[in-house]
Amino acid sequence: MFFVKTLCTLVLKQNKETMKNSPINFGTDGWRATIADEYTFENLKIVAAGLAAHLQKTEKDKIQNGVAIGYDTRFLSAEFAQTAAEVLSASGIPAKVSDRDATTPAIAWAARGGGLAAGIMITASHNPPKYNGFKFMAPDGSPADKEATGSVESLLGKKLKPTNQSNGPAQVTSFDPRPEYFKQLQTVIDFDLLKKNKGKAVCDFVHGTGRGYLDHLLRECGWKVQTIRENPDPMFGGILPDPANPKCHIALQEAVGKSKADIGLANDPDADRFGVVDSAGQYISANQCLALMYVHLLEHRGMRGPIARTVATSGILDAIAKKHGQEAIETPVGFKWIGAAIEEQGAILGGEESNGMSMKGHTPGKDGILADLLLAEIWAVNKQPLSVLYQKAMKKYGSFYSTRTDLHLTDDAKNALMEKMQTKTPREFGGSKVASKVLLDGVKLNLEDGSWLLMRPSGTEPLVRVYLEARSQKRLKELQAAAQQLK
Repeated sequence: MFFVKTLCTLVLKQNKETMKNSPINFGTDGWRATIADEYTFENLKIVAAGLAAHLQKTEKDKIQNGVAIGYDTRFLSAEFAQTAAEVLSASGIPAKVSDRDATTPAIAWAARGGGLAAGIMITASHNPPKYNGFKFMAPDGSPADKEATGSVESLLGKKLKPTNQSNGPAQVTSFDPRPEYFKQLQTVIDFDLLKKNKGKAVCDFVHGTGRGYLDHLLRECGWKVQTIRENPDPMFGGILPDPANPKCHIALQEAVGKSKADIGLANDPDADRFGVVDSAGQYISANQCLALMYVHLLEHRGMRGPIARTVATSGILDAIAKKHGQEAIETPVGFKWIGAAIEEQGAILGGEESNGMSMKGHTPGKDGILADLLLAEIWAVNKQPLSVLYQKAMKKYGSFYSTRTDLHLTDDAKNALMEKMQTKTPREFGGSKVASKVLLDGVKLNLEDGSWLLMRPSGTEPLVRVYLEARSQKRLKELQAAAQQLK
């Protein structure tokens, strides 16, 4: 009893000086910070305590079921996870910690499938090695929304009252999230098809948590599987572990070519993002993959329903939806919006250009394992390189070419540009009239020739990200040149 009160008072008490010098702020995907600078054990305890207080207020019917906690392969992630578990335990909330590093999608399903109060992942996803983070998920497995993160922020440093003072701290247990997660994947992936049409795959884990997930499932289907970069490494081999980073998928391209594999499949360190290289050695972008996925669900599986995409994601999805009499739902950037469209608006597929996707019947959070398996399923149906399939899709639905360029500006220049675009929007851009303006997230200009550009200021760096799409490669280059003149 004395231990519980002491832990709740000392461990969870706000260190005002620390908070002043190292503010804890939640972004679109949880709290992220530099290890040993802002991301310290003391600050982690403050965040875990804030979440515990939030759950005591909002999840009274589930809190006795506990919280699932996973962690990635970054420096001290296992120790940070154990610390978070001890804080939750001291507050009276049972904590289930994964028995090894785990994927974010598996922890999300543990929360949803187990009727838990929340899921927690100690991860900085695809950020550089010096970062770590604290993601938390709602009971339905969706990323915490702004209301939830705002509630936790408002409770940071508040004294936490244990819920079971008479019984002492709640239990901290270890569990394997994979079996139940694998059962869930069987409800959304056609494993019989994968068993019938076996292929050869290279699986690239970029030294993260994905080993033993994708490779295991494909081998169970009889596929020949080669794994690369499967050993845990907190430095991720010295590269930015982002599937969209060209330097990241060079190793996968080389392995696919050398082994003559049918497909190369990758994940980021916590496996909520995907990456793919086809048998021709071509990297297939997220925009292209989402198009292939939506066509597959509509034309092969016979599903019907809207597609949900972020404001920065390709318009080819709109063209596919229109051709099939369906709706394209445009959302702000952030997967919580995509998840809401799947859960509440009936979208059968949702995705973003930054390599995240999910689908109807699954958790409303992005899942890179699911994405890779669906792409393997697409190969199994067609047995052609994905780049060939995308060319066929463009012939049927129209040509779309996308890219992104960054404008490096001072903070003052960045703010001035965004204000100008919002209040004094140009009537034309890059030689085409502006047909409409969208202020859903940043400033998006839809042009009369079917092309568009989206400007989104970085919240942490002195730059504006400009997303561009055109109906020809020549036109895309013209838009890129025009975007550079915005400096």
